[in-house]
Amino acid sequence: MVVSKEWDWKNIPSETWLRPSEESYYYAEKWRAEGRKKMLDLGCGLGRHSILFDRYGFKVTAIDLSEYGVSHLREWQKKNGTDFRTVIGDMKKLPFADNAFDCIYSYHVMTHTDTEGIKQIISEVRRVLRPGGEIYFDLLSKQAWHFREKEQVGEPIDENTIRFIGGPEDGIPHFFTDEEGIRGLLSGFRLNVLRHVETLKTPLYNASGTHWFAEADVEKEYKAPDFSDVIGKTVSGKIDRPLGSAHPKVPDMIYTVNYGYVDGVFAGDGAEQDIYLLGTDKPVTEYSGKIIAVWHRYNDVEDKWIVSADGKDYTDEEITKAIYFQEKYFDGELFR
Repeated sequence: MVVSKEWDWKNIPSETWLRPSEESYYYAEKWRAEGRKKMLDLGCGLGRHSILFDRYGFKVTAIDLSEYGVSHLREWQKKNGTDFRTVIGDMKKLPFADNAFDCIYSYHVMTHTDTEGIKQIISEVRRVLRPGGEIYFDLLSKQAWHFREKEQVGEPIDENTIRFIGGPEDGIPHFFTDEEGIRGLLSGFRLNVLRHVETLKTPLYNASGTHWFAEADVEKEYKAPDFSDVIGKTVSGKIDRPLGSAHPKVPDMIYTVNYGYVDGVFAGDGAEQDIYLLGTDKPVTEYSGKIIAVWHRYNDVEDKWIVSADGKDYTDEEITKAIYFQEKYFDGELFR
């Protein structure tokens, strides 16, 4: 499987890539009318579609491999006075929980991989979409001139993939497919729309571009997270962000409860398991208590354990109010 490579946004004229694609307006209207709310902009680039869907009232999460692109989007957010989650990450291993999103918009992105990579990406898309969740995306067609005259644009990686050499996409792999191929990739989905489109002049090349555009709904059963092996256990550890302290990277965010971790237990992000400590109104450095709930983050890989230091079983309302200062930046749900 080829290693993912981000676009070099610093050297690509940005004007075209700051205007939302025409299809994005349609899907913003369609998905809003259908009651879909949690949207992933998969391969957000400079952020044009994230900003659009946020304007339409969606709970947006944006991800891209390019640090430059995500930084540009964050600056755009500041200018707009808006705030939604932005992540630097690889589409082959999405840093989100299962069943996190109602819809995914991915424009001219998922084709930047090879044959094994696209299978992994589709698998990840299926995992993070909720049952009935919908994706709109595109892949390059084997009828594109790039594929027919592959020797002129780069080097073959496999029978379906070319790594471009030179130009604005130097070193970036491009996967090409035909109708049979795209239908096969979407075997775990209900395919609603499939269009074969030739664009006579593309933004990056003074030549045509040919793509398959697809709308598909994931077909799977919902399986709720199960934390029965955690809730009720007594744990202990350190408090590294005590009550009243400021977040190390966001100084305006003040911890309204003690926040720390469990000794020797590791979470989905590879770091020690984080906890919110309830039951004390003073800053502490260590703790011991019972896990009474889990805050499950959907657009992240970290769940947060809720620990009671005084033995009290706090209500859902009390817990969500206590952790809101930080969890308001994420999409999550409390499990008991």
